[in-house]
Amino acid sequence: MSDKDILTMILKDAIKVESDGYHFYKMAAEKTTDPKGKEIFESLASDEIEHMEALKKQYQLYQNEGKLDWQEKEFEKKSAFDPSSESPIFSDDFKERITDSHFEMTALSIGIMLEQNSIDFYRKSAEKSEDPQAKKLFSYLASWEGEHLRALIAQQNYLKEEYWTENRFFPSI
Repeated sequence: MSDKDILTMILKDAIKVESDGYHFYKMAAEKTTDPKGKEIFESLASDEIEHMEALKKQYQLYQNEGKLDWQEKEFEKKSAFDPSSESPIFSDDFKERITDSHFEMTALSIGIMLEQNSIDFYRKSAEKSEDPQAKKLFSYLASWEGEHLRALIAQQNYLKEEYWTENRFFPSI
């Protein structure tokens, strides 16, 4: 397989990765009962759409001209969440309503898996790519998805003990 074929395949897969993320976060935004959670999941879905559109643009350019030409400004970071917050995804009072929040806790777990898979994919893609622009692009995307991952993990860690306790997930002694 030629370098061009490999990069073409990686770009197609990258578009699919972002599409999967978009559809998941869109569904999470529609189903959560927490207003801040809805806003944050919508923001994450928006980020994934931006990534997907920028990747489609790069794919077309690569098919037509055999090169990538992207700028970081195509991927402006404007997250709606504060990654340093103790509760970056959900409202501060969400913890008080944790008992029946099975969907939200599951959404955090799935989001974490999606983001980790995206990071792994982009890192491997950067390693495989011969094109310096592709290496830079995929490394940048891995970094950005890392911000999403850190926020999801922080939120999960903040809620986990309370969720487990309220739902009696601890083994009885």
